[in-house]
Amino acid sequence: MTIHGLLSTLKANLSQTDITLYPGASKQLIQQFEQEMSLTLPADFKAFYSFCNGFESAEDMFRIIPLEEILEQKREFEPQQFYVAEYLTYCDIWEVELTSQSSGYQIHHMNVTLTDSLATFIDRFLRDGVYTKNGGLLDWPDEVQGRKS
Repeated sequence: MTIHGLLSTLKANLSQTDITLYPGASKQLIQQFEQEMSLTLPADFKAFYSFCNGFESAEDMFRIIPLEEILEQKREFEPQQFYVAEYLTYCDIWEVELTSQSSGYQIHHMNVTLTDSLATFIDRFLRDGVYTKNGGLLDWPDEVQGRKS
């Protein structure tokens, strides 16, 4: 699934979820983010943050972190890295690392590379939540490493 397909699905099904979308980030905010973080966001991140500057899910207490909040924490990050999502007020964190890979980045959790697709990451959350018997976000590192949870 592409990021544009995911955003269309999210918008069409929003009333059936407990997700609150934050208003989209302006081009100026995205440029400020890139300048202050000394990086260039991949195109799918720009599309996502233009659509909504993150979101929160009431039931799962999961959030895609808004750009301003990432900037507030920028001293905590290695170059070319930032937190993209958090659960239970930063109890669990998913991190983006910009790379020279084809997509330009990887999303990690617990030092395990999960995906190189923001759309896949968000789709996994929308389908399975943070923790479910079907394999939510917290089970993903074990799946990647070939372990059953």
